[in-house]
Amino acid sequence: MNPTNNRNRQARFAFGPLLLSGAFLLTGCNLAPNYVRPQVSVDGFFAHRQQAPGGQAPLGQNWWTAFGDAQLDSLVDNALAANLDLKTAVARIEQARAALESSDSFLWPTVDTRPGFTRNRVSGTVDNALPKRMMRTWAVPLNASYEVDLWGRVRGDIKAGEENLLSSEAAAESARLSIAAEVSSLYLTLKYTDLDIIQLRHAIDLRRVALQLNEGRRKAGVASDLDVLRAETELSTTEADLADAVQTRENLVDGLAVLCGRSATDFTVSTNYSPLTIPVVPVGLPAELIERRPDVYAAERQLIAANEQIGIARTAYLPSLTLTADGGFASRDLGTFLDRNSSVWSLAVGLGLTIFDGGRRDALVRSATAGYDGTRALYEKSVLEAIREVQDSLNDIEASRARVTKYVEASRTSEATASLSRSRYRHGYISYFEVVDSDRNALNAQRTLIHSQQALAVSTVSLVKALGGGWQSSDLEVRSASGGPAR
Repeated sequence: MNPTNNRNRQARFAFGPLLLSGAFLLTGCNLAPNYVRPQVSVDGFFAHRQQAPGGQAPLGQNWWTAFGDAQLDSLVDNALAANLDLKTAVARIEQARAALESSDSFLWPTVDTRPGFTRNRVSGTVDNALPKRMMRTWAVPLNASYEVDLWGRVRGDIKAGEENLLSSEAAAESARLSIAAEVSSLYLTLKYTDLDIIQLRHAIDLRRVALQLNEGRRKAGVASDLDVLRAETELSTTEADLADAVQTRENLVDGLAVLCGRSATDFTVSTNYSPLTIPVVPVGLPAELIERRPDVYAAERQLIAANEQIGIARTAYLPSLTLTADGGFASRDLGTFLDRNSSVWSLAVGLGLTIFDGGRRDALVRSATAGYDGTRALYEKSVLEAIREVQDSLNDIEASRARVTKYVEASRTSEATASLSRSRYRHGYISYFEVVDSDRNALNAQRTLIHSQQALAVSTVSLVKALGGGWQSSDLEVRSASGGPAR
């Protein structure tokens, strides 16, 4: 064996790994613009509005438990486990994770093999140096290729994939928040609708008694037909209101069934409610919404990914460097297939540069830049909409709280007036018209109080949703740092 040939062969085989290592050292460039979060003016918004008492802890992610209703807790848990929209959001996370893994793979060489056997015949009438007309070849090649990420195209694509994955995870959290808020709103509306139904049934009982009283007084000659007709009208009107309330309840139960992924035919909600607590929601500062709203966070992740796309498009102007290595065994005789002399190999370095493309690269950069501008507008819109939703919810809460305070007193005084009117009518001091008027006022005040309490509860849910429901962007970042897919 020739020592010189052996050293040359070793040098040639060592050249490949060294070249590959050098290529890795060249990576790390990034042509994307430096990302800076767009500044959306949020100072001065709702800073003076509803603040929690001193020491009030912020709501956690299971914020609905603050209402203190076990049935609500169960419904939300069921909805989060079975809701189809949430399952769709989770599937999109897996889709984004798979796309990221696909981008990761471009950091590594591609290795393939195509073992084969060929048999061919050479013409006998053509001059050639081959000793035989019939030839056969056994071959097991191993081919490796690697494009060096000189300008950060692959790493930019990975960065965009990471941001898209974070965006998908935040979008799933946003869906989770929306589902919990919708279930809570429907349930609380259902709860107050049942209180309204109880109030209407009580009013119907009173009106039936009043109708019987007027019919008896008419027989005794101390009441007119008009009094009886008025009593019948009030009874029929209240029964119609009850029918509307019952229909509303059925619609609310159907809505809860859909959110819980159940058929409405076998879905029920018990009327045995727990006492309700309306939590005080700490608002915080407007700037905190950027970190507390999962939809705003998702929008910014998409913006960062769009920024990376600009850098990816710019790499098309620069040359590409490709390393290839081929090796294996090839022999005419299967018996000598694995002999040293049957080995084949080659190493190659290729440099590619597009000289003319008809403006395609310019168009790609303009497209990526326009995509970034559009995504930026969506991000800024999401921040402004988040602030508007918080302000609207705060306005609704303040108005509902004021109405509740007023209608508590109005309900008390109107009920006392109605009770006194019924007593005076039985003693013949006033006409039945005055009784009808006072009873109607009492019922309206009681129902309006219930509706105001419902509005306060639902507005509180809306505020929790507008504030992000106790979610923090650090939840995703901690998950990523602990070994999650996002990096």
